[in-house]
Amino acid sequence: MAALLAQPATAEWTNRYPKIAGVSHHVYLEGFNLPTFANSPTDPAPSPDGRRVAFAARGWLWVMDIESREARRLTHGSSVDSRPTWSPDGNSIAFVRDTSRDTAIWIVDVASRRERLLVDTPTIELDPVFSEGGESVYYSSAEAGDLDLWEVEVASGAKTRLTTARGQELNPQPIVGGLVYVAKVSGASDTIATLSFADGSITTLRREGLSPQLRLSASPDGGSFALTPLHGDRTQLLISGIGGGETLRVAEDATYPLTPAWARDGSLWYVEPDRSERFALFRVASTGGLAQDLTPLSWDMGEATARVTIRTRRDGSPLPARLVVVDGAGHPSVPDTGISYFDGQHGKIFFHSPGTVTVELPAGEVMINASHGFDRAVTATRRVRAGETAIIDLDLPAPEFDLAARGWVGGDLHSHLNYGGPFQLEPEDMITPLRAEAIDVSTPQLANLQTSLMDARYWGWQRTEPPLIRFSQEVRSHFLGHVGVIGADALHTPWFFGPGYPAYDRLDISNASPLRFAREQGGLNIYVHPVAVSDPFPTAGEPRGIPLELVPDALAGDVDAIELACLWSDELGTAELWYRLLNLGLPIMPSGGSDTMHNFHRTMAVGATRVYAKPAGPGGIASFLDAVREGRSFVTNGPMIDFTVEGVGPGGTVQGGTRLAFAIDASSSAPVEQIEVLVNGRVVWSGGRLEGSRRFTGTVDVPAGGWIAARARGGESVWPLQDSYMFAHTAPVWLGERGSSDPDAARSAAGDLLRWMDVAEARLATGYEGAAVPQLRARFAEGRARLTELAR
Repeated sequence: MAALLAQPATAEWTNRYPKIAGVSHHVYLEGFNLPTFANSPTDPAPSPDGRRVAFAARGWLWVMDIESREARRLTHGSSVDSRPTWSPDGNSIAFVRDTSRDTAIWIVDVASRRERLLVDTPTIELDPVFSEGGESVYYSSAEAGDLDLWEVEVASGAKTRLTTARGQELNPQPIVGGLVYVAKVSGASDTIATLSFADGSITTLRREGLSPQLRLSASPDGGSFALTPLHGDRTQLLISGIGGGETLRVAEDATYPLTPAWARDGSLWYVEPDRSERFALFRVASTGGLAQDLTPLSWDMGEATARVTIRTRRDGSPLPARLVVVDGAGHPSVPDTGISYFDGQHGKIFFHSPGTVTVELPAGEVMINASHGFDRAVTATRRVRAGETAIIDLDLPAPEFDLAARGWVGGDLHSHLNYGGPFQLEPEDMITPLRAEAIDVSTPQLANLQTSLMDARYWGWQRTEPPLIRFSQEVRSHFLGHVGVIGADALHTPWFFGPGYPAYDRLDISNASPLRFAREQGGLNIYVHPVAVSDPFPTAGEPRGIPLELVPDALAGDVDAIELACLWSDELGTAELWYRLLNLGLPIMPSGGSDTMHNFHRTMAVGATRVYAKPAGPGGIASFLDAVREGRSFVTNGPMIDFTVEGVGPGGTVQGGTRLAFAIDASSSAPVEQIEVLVNGRVVWSGGRLEGSRRFTGTVDVPAGGWIAARARGGESVWPLQDSYMFAHTAPVWLGERGSSDPDAARSAAGDLLRWMDVAEARLATGYEGAAVPQLRARFAEGRARLTELAR
């Protein structure tokens, strides 16, 4: 079966910043390693004289007098500044400047506040630190492809590459005769290593598994280092010797210490997020004891400021909304409490408001962008006076497409509350974002981070009033494919298995286990983020990009749904696989989930991709999942489509072998290139471009068996939409009966899937080479036998 459309130039979301060689998922590189924007202190750096501490806050650098705890702003401008480090003489600070597309290393003179660019290449620079004498700066850069350690002379700007290993070398810290640093290699353990200047040798000191917030700081004498490795799903502040020996835990009352910095007086500084997502600034003796909270008591912006209270309304009533607020220079402003997010598609920093929120910013012009769900954004520009507390009301119009009136309920069935980001959220923290994004149902998934089991303490937590929330699970075999276990009454064990993991890598277990478990426990199973390429069945070359076990599982009748809309996979590529499964008569329904990590700073909004369904029974998560399972649904990343054939909606059945009349009510806040009707995966009608809202009608001839569906596709994603291109797709309306198929379409689909089985079985043999996995091999053999029969 050939795809009858031109594939877009861009498919899944890949990267905002310059692509780093060897990094398959830039969302993790950007989410774990790039700086965090917050109104509160991050990245502390105690001064050499011990009287001040520099840090990042509100997107600028600040220097705080430790005795008075007054913080004075050091840098200005539209960019976001972070990760300060003092020169040994205390006269200047090197730091990272982030333009939202790239980072560079700058130096600022503390007394005069004059700035100069030190290093800027067409790729990422991070983590500057001065050498012992201050004549050079060590830093991390991807100038040679992946992130290596470099040295730059402060006076001349001459650069020297120091490491060449595969992976990411980050966070260099001077020690006697070399550097200690963090090394990260995809698929391997994060490590602490040293580089010898004498002979260039590298020595691994510690292996920390996958530890996203791992940062370190060397002691003033270079003999020890502090680090913040992952421990369970929290972090610890540890001290370890360069030469080995025992490891000491300090700040034992801290549950999520981050960004350690060792002062010359022997104390350690760090930050920790509190319940309201504010970072508190702490100092603790390196010998242990109680930590002292030294969060600033006052802030001096160095210019006049104003406070702005923003009220979002609809028909006179408060309306939760997503907000983007920038000052006259284009610098972002966010509230003092709550988490803010950096959107990797458009480069905007945004936050969610319950309906009323206040921000402080420099006096002058303020620009506000407000949106609710996928509805068109509203903007306003005002001038605010110094010392003023201004109130700005924004009225958001009613949506052109009334989903509730049509019986549609929206859900994001795939997100993660805490997954290695810089904050520690609780379930209640999801409520305002869900309301602001117009999400009615959320099933955040518990998942492993390598061998750490994240958020297990929240299993069983539910919210039974809108927005409905129930924790679910993502069972992960990186090798075989990831499975969402949604709405089940118990957790599947193991949480992870298969090649690539340091445990459970040789078990004779297939994804049949979590798939069947979900059904046995009253839930719904979903193959999540399945296809990351736009064309998994190229005419030239072998099939690619498909989860290894998905096809055998589908042929066994064990798959309920496939995540057709997801930020980290390609909708059109996933659809090409899904069409072939439908054409075999397999009633696998579409689902949608953003796969966002709520506690990341750098992530899109929850619900950026979602599923709408029409529950038949009383409102609740169970009835919503039943509607998704039965196909009374559509998925979308922005466009809305309400599709009927002879008055029958998705999931229903109409007569085949005749001419059928259809209707599509469609609406979108951004232009869509094509509205289409497909029969058995082939475009049989196209209505052209959609702008705003429109009703499409027509007739098509259909075969006796198979399915018919509608989709919207193509066009640039425009704020507040955040996926790579516009897409929506209905579940099928069946011809004749549910699970029917057309013989020609079935034979063609089976032939394409047999080509994939050649690839899958070869990879299975390689991945499990030498392992006794008869059940797993039998599952693939059964799938091949079934396809061979269908291909005849």
